Amino acid sequence: LVASAPLDRCSALIGSCEYYSCVEEERISCGPKGYPIGYGVQYCEKLSALEFSPAHTSINQKVFPADGNTWRDEVRSCLQEEMDSFFTSGEEISCASLKAFAFNSHPRCYTQSISFCDLTPESVIKVCLTISPKDLLMPESINQVRETALICSQQLGGKLRTEDNSLVRLQLHKYRAIWEKVSVNPLLINTLSSNSSEP
Repeated sequence: LVASAPLDRCSALIGSCEYYSCVEEERISCGPKGYPIGYGVQYCEKLSALEFSPAHTSINQKVFPADGNTWRDEVRSCLQEEMDSFFTSGEEISCASLKAFAFNSHPRCYTQSISFCDLTPESVIKVCLTISPKDLLMPESINQVRETALICSQQLGGKLRTEDNSLVRLQLHKYRAIWEKVSVNPLLINTLSSNSSEP
């Protein structure tokens, strides 16, 4: 398949969940189970509906400094910008290649300037709870959790190298250890809620 419609209308919708419906209607028709409708728009709407609270204590504000609401909005735009680039990449355009490209972009978008790794454990779990069990068990989902966990472990390791406060370092060590376990077994993602809750 080759995208025949101009990219401008869909590109103008980046930042809105309507972007995925535009892609389905004007660029590539993958049906109700394809990535744009079966995954993209569904999870865009779920993520957009979430509201996040900041960390409550001064220690945890240093450990989990991300503004979850800004993270949510940046991720939504990043995922759509990445998808937009797929249609101008010169690569073969098919529903399978679009799905693979989109899933490969997830860890990058989750851990950009405002990182998933810097959200409070409660916020991480709130995001994870939007994923249906059957989707969480998809090979693509397992891979994206593994890749995100590896990036989180590396990012937290970098923070540990520059952090002087012993209480902050203790929390960072604890949180990094959990991400390392998740990178080995992505289905352990839910342990973040029980093992890293704020004191």
